[in-house]
Amino acid sequence: MSSVEDAIGSMALMMLRQRHPNTAVGKEEIEKAVNDCATLLAQSISAEQIAAIVGELETRLIVKVGRPTKLIDERGHVPWYFGDRKEGRRFFKRYSDFLLQDQGWPPAAIDAIDLSTDLIMEQIEDPNRDGPWDRRGLVVGHVQFGKTANYAGLASKAADAGYKLIIVLAGMHNALRQQTQRRMDRDFLGYNTTPTNGGGFIRIGVGELDKNIHAEHLTTQAANGDFNRAFADNLGIGVQQRPVLLVIKKNARILENLNNWVSEVLAPKGDTEARPLLLIDDEADQASVDTGEQQFLDDDTPDPEYEPKRINGQIRRLLSAFSRSAYVAYTATPFANVLIHDAAATEEHGDDVFPRSFIINLPSPSNYVGPSLLFGIDGSGSDTAQEPLDVTRDVDQVEEGWIAVDHKKGYVPRYEGEDRIPPSLEDAILSFVLACAARAARGQRNVHNSMLIHVSRFKDVHQAVFRQVDEWVSDLKRKLKYRAKKKDPVFDRLRELWEDDFAPTSAEIRTTDIGETLPVTEWDAVEGELSYAADKIRPQVVNSEIRDALDYDGNAAQGLNVIAIGGDKLSRGLTLEGLTVSYFLRASKMYDSLMQMGRWFGYRPGYVDLCRIYMTPDLRLWFRHVATAAEELRERLDHMAMIGATPEQYGLRIQSHDILLVTAPNKMRHSREFQVSFQGEAKIQTIFFNDLTTNQRNANAITGFLDRIGPAAQPANKAELKSFDGRRVWKGVAGVEVANLLASLLFPEEARDVNAGRLSSYIREQLGAGELTDWTVAVLSGDGESLAVNGWTFTTIERVPLPRGEASGRYVVKTILSPRDEAIDLDQSEIARALAATNTKRAQSGKDAATTPDGPEIRKVRGENPKRALLLLYPLSPKNAKLDAIDVPIFGVVVSFPDSRSGRSIRYRFNTVEQRLEPV
Repeated sequence: MSSVEDAIGSMALMMLRQRHPNTAVGKEEIEKAVNDCATLLAQSISAEQIAAIVGELETRLIVKVGRPTKLIDERGHVPWYFGDRKEGRRFFKRYSDFLLQDQGWPPAAIDAIDLSTDLIMEQIEDPNRDGPWDRRGLVVGHVQFGKTANYAGLASKAADAGYKLIIVLAGMHNALRQQTQRRMDRDFLGYNTTPTNGGGFIRIGVGELDKNIHAEHLTTQAANGDFNRAFADNLGIGVQQRPVLLVIKKNARILENLNNWVSEVLAPKGDTEARPLLLIDDEADQASVDTGEQQFLDDDTPDPEYEPKRINGQIRRLLSAFSRSAYVAYTATPFANVLIHDAAATEEHGDDVFPRSFIINLPSPSNYVGPSLLFGIDGSGSDTAQEPLDVTRDVDQVEEGWIAVDHKKGYVPRYEGEDRIPPSLEDAILSFVLACAARAARGQRNVHNSMLIHVSRFKDVHQAVFRQVDEWVSDLKRKLKYRAKKKDPVFDRLRELWEDDFAPTSAEIRTTDIGETLPVTEWDAVEGELSYAADKIRPQVVNSEIRDALDYDGNAAQGLNVIAIGGDKLSRGLTLEGLTVSYFLRASKMYDSLMQMGRWFGYRPGYVDLCRIYMTPDLRLWFRHVATAAEELRERLDHMAMIGATPEQYGLRIQSHDILLVTAPNKMRHSREFQVSFQGEAKIQTIFFNDLTTNQRNANAITGFLDRIGPAAQPANKAELKSFDGRRVWKGVAGVEVANLLASLLFPEEARDVNAGRLSSYIREQLGAGELTDWTVAVLSGDGESLAVNGWTFTTIERVPLPRGEASGRYVVKTILSPRDEAIDLDQSEIARALAATNTKRAQSGKDAATTPDGPEIRKVRGENPKRALLLLYPLSPKNAKLDAIDVPIFGVVVSFPDSRSGRSIRYRFNTVEQRLEPV
């Protein structure tokens, strides 16, 4: 944008924050502010310029964020974070002010941090409460989504509440620890922990807003600034009145030194009893999970003499050292965390880090570019599948032959026998040049632009790739710089790439929600920026041998255009600012590692259409599967939260894959894999909620379903359908309607056979195979009381509650199915065949003949036409169940599936809790 547009945009932004300090803004408010500012500055600008300014402000201000969901276990917990305990939060106020005023965060995004960190604070313990207490939880975020911003907010609120020792475990690499320390210096401490030559500290970030609050530090930004016993002793800082922050690398030696300092310095002073610990574990699925194999004794208790792996053991030792501690694990890939054995413990180290107290699932903001957006999600039909943005480009790694899939250390990449990069990487670099130029043409000139090249884990291969890339980029710069003197084919190639790829892709993305505010950028504007954009590009190796390779902070004024070439150091936690193009051929066969390698997730305000990912088709499919598994896990967490589940009471499962592993095998020792399918089975609900709210919700869903599916086959009199007191039957109901109904119902987690997600997914899967398209739906009736719901009257069915339900807070029955009901959709000849098959089996077993066919034989006959299936709805009597507060039927569900040769089994990996619950 021009200087005039920048001035109007900046003024409009300040005006909007004054007019709407605590509320979200819409497009109309933004347009009014821009026009008002143009008038105040006496500037006459075109409608196109107004639209460009409005679009830029929309990207920054109009962000929607859902509410977090939580699984909590209140045992041993005392609610505390409300009323006066939330007053006077100066650390958090200056942090939220900093995000709004300095970082330009949308109010909705700041509100989301406020809300989610409130939920976490509610679940850890009051630091003023006497001990002992020990709370352990997990916060599930998204890759490159803002976990650091979230736990900086948590640290601020914890300091306000009275936590005096706050330790952040920040990954396994020095670069990631330093990056985290810099962020916590800026967002929490408010000063640079690396002192000046005079010994003082420079105020930065939040420290420039409120200088009258202070926290101490025992680690610094320096490369050697990790915890050091001598440094801590020289400072002489214990854990007293001011909060103390440590940012620690996950290294066994560092953690052991910290534990020794705690036991030898803090414990004698009484600090481990008097001061509570808040331990924040970033990237908690890496290194924190015990990869050993603890044995369990005959009585299912853990072996008390077991020695866990070093890092896990030191973390547990640290937590056990304090009589009052809170452990909050953060990860975007919780696969390993939910597979931790929930009962693992030793006498020396205490309990393992299973999140027994709470799990909080953070929603992604509407402007987040995540796995499902970039790779899509597999579904069981067009209504559940999600297709990705068209930003991924295929690389034929085998055909090009530049870098072998299974290469070793010392490998030298070569294309057609020459020491040069392949055409696909040339295209990727040209795409990066175009992206840099287009961002500049859109007014994003002095910003960071990054490209990722991740093709190997070996450092000598990084150097070989760097040499080839640097040579090719240098040649490209010369051609662009001297283009006026000599026309070069590279210009035609750039223009062709823009017109054949970028222009149509941008137009398509502008039709989506995430791209609706993107500007139209013409080739002429891009062409004028090509030489300058390319000239700024610097290839750079980024691995553990090169410190501070990416100095984004030191180049904030002019912006970096960098091509980062590396491996493991780029695989987790490290942020590449303004990442637009990724060239990725590094295959990992583990869900969590693969997802963490995706540095391209995050926020791309104003340039998501310019992003490109170059990878093999197989990798693209693998990312899609992992995105699907991750989304399913989140949905399951949300479902568990909705029904009031706790982490320990209820199980978790993760969808498996033929080639990929959920996580490293040594992190899955206690999990097991099971096949889940439904063909030829009847799924019968026997466990029900005993509260009015949930049953009212289910009743509303069922009556809405009945309203939608049209006239019934029985009763014949359509006028009395809703008031009929007998059995009601519908024929030819569409399978998608049944799938949608089942997905909308809430079932207790203990009702294993009627899992809403699994049932609806299976139906949709079979619809794709041309099966389960034709359903019979029956609403049964009995001799109980009549109850009305939304204009429908139901004569309820009485089922005796079993005593075991009272202890679990559920209504439990032996069965709701009357055997004859399962044959309700069969004609007389089909019933006869099913009965004959039943009696043949009974005769072989020496049993008397039956008068009603068995369920399996009914389903086999129905399977002769696998398009057919049966849904039975039983309106149970709350009066008979002694649930007098409920005034609607307690609906029970039976789903009878036909035999099917095409019925797909889905493999799931179950954690230890799920294994105990699942009847397999």
